Amino acid sequence: MKIGLIGSGGREHAIAKALCKSPAHDSLYVYGSHLNPGIQKLAASSINGEMQDIQKIRDFFTENKVELVVVGPEVPLIAGASDSLRRKGLKVVGPSQNQARLEGDKVFMRDLLRRRVKKGSPRWKEVKDMVTARAFINEVGQVAVKPVGLTGGKGVSVMGVHYHTIEEALEKVQAELDQDGIVLLEERLIGEEFSRIAFVSDGNLSAMPVAQDFKYAFDGDQGGMTGGMGAYTMADGCMPFLTKEDVLDADSILQLTVDAIEAESGESYRGFLYGQFIATAHGVRVIEFNVRLGDPEAINMMALLETDVPDFLANVADGHLQKDKAVFAPKASVCKYLVPAAYPQSGHEKITVNLNEEEINKEGFSVIFASIIQKSQTMETLGSRALAIAGVGDDPYRISEKMETLLDQIEPSSLRHRKDIGDAKIIHEKIQKMESLRSKVY
Repeated sequence: MKIGLIGSGGREHAIAKALCKSPAHDSLYVYGSHLNPGIQKLAASSINGEMQDIQKIRDFFTENKVELVVVGPEVPLIAGASDSLRRKGLKVVGPSQNQARLEGDKVFMRDLLRRRVKKGSPRWKEVKDMVTARAFINEVGQVAVKPVGLTGGKGVSVMGVHYHTIEEALEKVQAELDQDGIVLLEERLIGEEFSRIAFVSDGNLSAMPVAQDFKYAFDGDQGGMTGGMGAYTMADGCMPFLTKEDVLDADSILQLTVDAIEAESGESYRGFLYGQFIATAHGVRVIEFNVRLGDPEAINMMALLETDVPDFLANVADGHLQKDKAVFAPKASVCKYLVPAAYPQSGHEKITVNLNEEEINKEGFSVIFASIIQKSQTMETLGSRALAIAGVGDDPYRISEKMETLLDQIEPSSLRHRKDIGDAKIIHEKIQKMESLRSKVY
């Protein structure tokens, strides 16, 4: 099968590896924003372009007679790539432009939860003036301040974390209003976040293992919000700080949201739906939805996925998910991104990286390339998350410990990572935190 892939980040390298387990059977055609070294090794053909250039995307895949296209990032989905490719008769894993508003328009998403889903949402307010902003903050206490459009995971700021007074929060609100004329305020939720991602096809869902992403730039959840510094999963597919009811609630909200967006758009949803949830003392709440695989969580999921990926995704694109559920290895996983020192700020310095991939593979880990390009015998970073190290095993603690031993030896001095992803002490603290929060309710 000729398979198309849109995107060139770490998520897309992980997807490409899963798609190319049978290179004799399948060939990969990639439309990306840069030449990802890992994807280049797997691609039969590739081309670079803007993620919003729908005509160029369509022409590349139709000219190469691609049969199935997997859309990696959110930008082409919001720009209408799936719609355009489907009109040309291609099978597509990715929702329509109307459905992509779930991610592209936070106010639309919150309003959809209010009108159709009717559960899982925190208190929120669409704000266009400072009087309304001050009143809402006084009503709910601490808030999260969110731009209404795409932020790549970096645009959210939270009272009690990034600032501590109402006046500081209002300064942030004013800055957003000056830029966009509108901002979304949500009550700050206390608990533990988790990711639940599902394959979706014509109203049917097949859920992936639960993951936990680490959004903040530094150990101990310090620093600014990032696109994600890494993630881990447990061998049982759940999280030790979650109850069975938490997972059932999250899955119920995912199903209700799919039902709602299909009814709203009048179209079948075929692709991925990523729910970023938080378990609180009062139940599960929705932080956000993404209409594609999460990054970094895609790295964990693709490492664990045992199903024949091309055939499975073709069934998703055809609306046949009910007949073919995904199978994941009963293993734990850990991935950690290596990033430039300035990240999440955009750094202009080009950092040269010389990494021995074979040495990493011998230790039982894999390398996922992201914001990095090949330069002769070395590689050069592009300013964002450069690459990730990923591993699978019996539990995240031992994977993380072994990964840290390796990174102590091989991590380039110009890059850094979060050491606490998958750490046993950190996970135990999360369990204690949720036990304490729940005990105060009963």
